[in-house]
Amino acid sequence: MSNIVYYFHFDGNLIAGDNFDIHDNSSVVIRHGEQPSDNPAAGTAVVEDLSQVVPVADDLPLFKYIHPSVTSETAKRQVHHEIQNLVRQFSMPDICRYLRQMCKDSRVYLNVKPEAMFAELHRMGMPSDTTPGFSYKNFMNYFNIND
Repeated sequence: MSNIVYYFHFDGNLIAGDNFDIHDNSSVVIRHGEQPSDNPAAGTAVVEDLSQVVPVADDLPLFKYIHPSVTSETAKRQVHHEIQNLVRQFSMPDICRYLRQMCKDSRVYLNVKPEAMFAELHRMGMPSDTTPGFSYKNFMNYFNIND
């Protein structure tokens, strides 16, 4: 995993959201990652966040079963992100129902072996098959329904 380092420099007041308020400072430096060797000027407030960088979802290769008719990179990425959101937030019946609708809309290709689709959904972030409601048997019950 590569480390991403962000440096932000603010001069003056800053209010960003409910929990981030910097005011009455002539200069504020917020650093994510290691502090560079050159020290900030005297009197400058420094807030450092050395927390682990979470990998961005875009690092994951695209969903394997995007329909062949989806040709633009933007549309492919949209389908990919929809699948990620779907498998991370919804139940198995909802996942399969939405996949079937995406298939009807020629956005995903479902004519693959169920085992391959099950593995791909796990790669995209679906909970483990040991999680209640996400077993392979449950997947097969909902995946093979023809509307």
